[in-house]
Amino acid sequence: MEGFEWLRKLRSSMGKSKASEPDSTWPEWYQRYFRATPNKPADEVPLEELPIVIIDAETTGLDVKKDRLLSIGALRALGNSLQIADHFEGYLPTPPDQQDARAVHIHGIIPGSRRYDYLEEEELMEGLLEFIGERTIVGHHIGFDVEMINRALERLGAGPLRNRVIDTADLAKRIQPSGYWSPPEKYSLDTLARRYRIPLSDRHTALGDAYITGVLWLKLKGRLLEKVGRDLVLGDL
Repeated sequence: MEGFEWLRKLRSSMGKSKASEPDSTWPEWYQRYFRATPNKPADEVPLEELPIVIIDAETTGLDVKKDRLLSIGALRALGNSLQIADHFEGYLPTPPDQQDARAVHIHGIIPGSRRYDYLEEEELMEGLLEFIGERTIVGHHIGFDVEMINRALERLGAGPLRNRVIDTADLAKRIQPSGYWSPPEKYSLDTLARRYRIPLSDRHTALGDAYITGVLWLKLKGRLLEKVGRDLVLGDL
């Protein structure tokens, strides 16, 4: 998703060295996650051996300062396989002051609907971090999702995500660079899904979008493999 502030913060945080010990004031569940993620994978790691988690978040809007998470979907991948049965999905109740009909029209999450089993924000974050572990995070315009998750973690007195992050939009641009006049929509999830013939089933649900992004990830890896002409390593991204 578009924007600059969250992207600047994300790039800045990715360049900082990690502390060796967790802060004792953090929640115990975040301390466990912290200990499980001592180091990011090296650039030399073969992509076929890299544990991946694909993440997508649905939110009340696109303003990271005022909007909130509504749902998160995630699934794991390894090599050329998506582990469909091994997934995570959670919903949060819509805050009373965030029940914008325009956003509901996009993500379809109706405030107060009994269709969902709602979680508390802390329960959602604890479950998500346990599911992610030390896996590399993949997502489409993932910087926005990471920033929204980090803000939720901050509200809970926890630290930020520590995993390495790969953006499928950036990877698509590397494989097929844009021209000077190319619109941003050229690298939207919808446009890329159509380009790579990926069915847009369950679009704008967090888990559905995570699946679409996962298939896109596999297809982009295949194109990059053709372009590089050898087995891929993390540093190729």
